[in-house]
Amino acid sequence: MRIASSITGDHWVLALRTVLAVWLALYVALRLDLAQPAWAILAVMIVTLQPVMFTGGTPPLGIIIHRCIGRLIGTFLGALMGLVLIALFAQQPMLYLLAAGAWLAFCTFCVMLLNDEPASYIMMLSGYTATLVSLTAIGTGVDNIFDLALARTTETALGIGAGFLMHVLIAPRFGSRALPGTLAALISGAADEARVAITQARPKAVLNERLRHLMGKHQQFEAQHALARFEFRRFRRLLPALDRFAGDSLALMTGLRELEEAIDRLSHCEGCDDLMMALRTPTLPFLAALDQDDDQLPELPKLPDVATLVSPEDSVTLVRATLVRERLGEVMQLLHHGRALSLAMRHHRHAGLIRLTGRRPRRTHHPEYGVARYNAFRVFIAFELLGLFWIHSGWTSGYLSMMLLGVFIVLFAKAPNPAAVVRQFLTGTIWAVIIGCLFSYVVFPSITGFPLLALSIAVPVVIGTLMTPHMRYAAVGLAGAVTLMTLLNLHRTYVFHPTQFINGGLASILGTIVTMVTYSLFRQRAPAERLETLVAAYWRGLERVTRARRLPSRAWLESRLYDRLSRLLALGSGEQMLREAVDLHALAMCLWRLRRLARASGPQQREIERWVAGLGRQLLLAGRDEQAWRRLAADSEAQATALYDLKPLPTALIGEFEMLSHLLRDLPGAAAQAREALSQGEDEQGAMDAR
Repeated sequence: MRIASSITGDHWVLALRTVLAVWLALYVALRLDLAQPAWAILAVMIVTLQPVMFTGGTPPLGIIIHRCIGRLIGTFLGALMGLVLIALFAQQPMLYLLAAGAWLAFCTFCVMLLNDEPASYIMMLSGYTATLVSLTAIGTGVDNIFDLALARTTETALGIGAGFLMHVLIAPRFGSRALPGTLAALISGAADEARVAITQARPKAVLNERLRHLMGKHQQFEAQHALARFEFRRFRRLLPALDRFAGDSLALMTGLRELEEAIDRLSHCEGCDDLMMALRTPTLPFLAALDQDDDQLPELPKLPDVATLVSPEDSVTLVRATLVRERLGEVMQLLHHGRALSLAMRHHRHAGLIRLTGRRPRRTHHPEYGVARYNAFRVFIAFELLGLFWIHSGWTSGYLSMMLLGVFIVLFAKAPNPAAVVRQFLTGTIWAVIIGCLFSYVVFPSITGFPLLALSIAVPVVIGTLMTPHMRYAAVGLAGAVTLMTLLNLHRTYVFHPTQFINGGLASILGTIVTMVTYSLFRQRAPAERLETLVAAYWRGLERVTRARRLPSRAWLESRLYDRLSRLLALGSGEQMLREAVDLHALAMCLWRLRRLARASGPQQREIERWVAGLGRQLLLAGRDEQAWRRLAADSEAQATALYDLKPLPTALIGEFEMLSHLLRDLPGAAAQAREALSQGEDEQGAMDAR
């Protein structure tokens, strides 16, 4: 009753789309007299329903397209590898187990290591398709292995085509249709934050809350821009610019935070009102123009030279005003780039503006090698042990349990808690065996034509489709549909073998149980531990920035934040951990600016480089010790004070030292908030997120 009350119109449209795709694939497969029409239905169910588990409704067309492409490529590579396995090891079962297990483990390793979803999906399909083809050939006879591989590829392509066609024809959902509006809202929100920063003071808690809201807009932009390459042709030429701005938008939020701090430091100086008025005069009209919903790109304003507005004797005010001017200029330039990209997406005549956003950045993913190796190891061990049982028991239908083990153990390798998902799959598998028994004994013997066959197949398909959008029953619905289509041996002329069906049902249940036991015994590292590892990577990266002989580019550093932050979000990071990651990145960028400015400082370069390298070592030793961070902040302030005696005055260098002092003094607040969260008695996961 709970499911029935939560079924929406979108769910019924999804069920209609899935049923029509199944009917089309089944009809064409039967008309062409293909070997296993159930494989075509299976392809429809997986392509259509697997994304529904994560979207809770009709998946965007971009997801369907890249899943279809990935499934085609992965199925072809897997079928080819299945041919190779049978050609080399058909008469040597022990060597076959080692080779097939090694291939499955290698594909699992790649699935866990690759952050690029299409490539990861291709490797997943390649892994379990090779085992499906080779195990089916061993179970039914290796003489027809080529025909089997060809049939698997052909019927999978048929199912993919049917599913894609129905998604295009029946109420397609375009996930990136709102991308121009989302980008415009992100730019407008950031412009409003910049306007507030230069016109009024506000508590730091309010600033953090506003930046958190802006981060939500960035995540929405990121989710939509990932689909643009597949859904709209007119967006494809903008993909390098979109990828670049995905990282620039994070730099924009960091810049807004530093701008607010720089303005706060300037507010304690004499004459700050006149300086801020001079900076506001050209800036406010530009920010107001960004809020206008028109097709005009406002000209980037030229900020006044603050050196002409400050007395040469007032060096402190000059340094702080210069820092405000630099941060404000960076923020406005990023806003200008974003506005140009927004106009290029909305109007073809503005396509030339995309040159302002730069080239596509080189991605620097953070691979979790330990996690990938562990997953590959447990896949290999489970496959070998179940294979030994199958070979030595002489159980003819045991290859079905091997097939389901290969599918499930790779399919949910990236899930935070795969054992819980497989437990739901076990429930769905048991129900599929029961329903399959009903179909085989009662329904199919009385069917005389395709219309009755289509109507009978539609019932479990609709039930499985309506269950999948609900998180609690998603795996049950998908598993029931997948297992049922595997057990029902659909041919042009139906012949029911009770013994074969019972063996197949038991093998399906056994394969699911072995998968669940494998995930339960060989437990994956908890998401909280993986999150701590990712945050530790930020700390190590911070130390590397201070000692690297060759200073990395700014685009490379921003790419590190962008890619690691996506992994933090994928693992369910809490807000405090995200703040710590962004703060550490801001600290790394400040140290990077210091080293870059030091190279132009002449005699002070070697001393500054030595001090920055020592700071990096002390940061790792200090950890989250608040007192140690305050000592380092005071040391940075002393370095800035010492530079005031130099002639000519290195205003930019002093400003960066003062900003570094602020970042060092402010960052331990995350640890204090963690202690506060722990004292309030939050649960273990919440405490981990807070820390």
